[in-house]
Amino acid sequence: MIRSAVAIWRGGPAAGEGSVTTSSGVITNALYSFGSGTGNEPCTSPSEMLAAAVASCASLMVTQEMAKAGLREESVRTEAVLTLAEKRGRWEITDIHLTVTSSVPESDAEKFAHAAKIAKSRCPISRALKVPIKLTTRLQPVMHPAAA
Repeated sequence: MIRSAVAIWRGGPAAGEGSVTTSSGVITNALYSFGSGTGNEPCTSPSEMLAAAVASCASLMVTQEMAKAGLREESVRTEAVLTLAEKRGRWEITDIHLTVTSSVPESDAEKFAHAAKIAKSRCPISRALKVPIKLTTRLQPVMHPAAA
């Protein structure tokens, strides 16, 4: 499987802006800039797109591991918080914190946490990165039809 994207940058490094398009066409001419992570610009940034890639990959992998463990869920929500810091004049991604939430019964909390831990190590996006990735799991209350 091959995936690709094309990014075009116009202007200088500080005042310019870019656009990115993926081969699937799902992302088409999405605006990005370096500073968009700190301002209110209506565009994304490379670090935000990386956080999105890690979060989406983690949710998919957690779902797969939960199925293997016999856990059923309606959804898996993963939030990826990527920390970008300037160190010695260079910007670096220092860590990524994943918070994975699903609605499984509390009696399955340990199985869910284990599935999430395995999924984190299996995610090809996470494995490609050389930054610490922390993991927190949360249970969303299970709504029973009789209680609704």
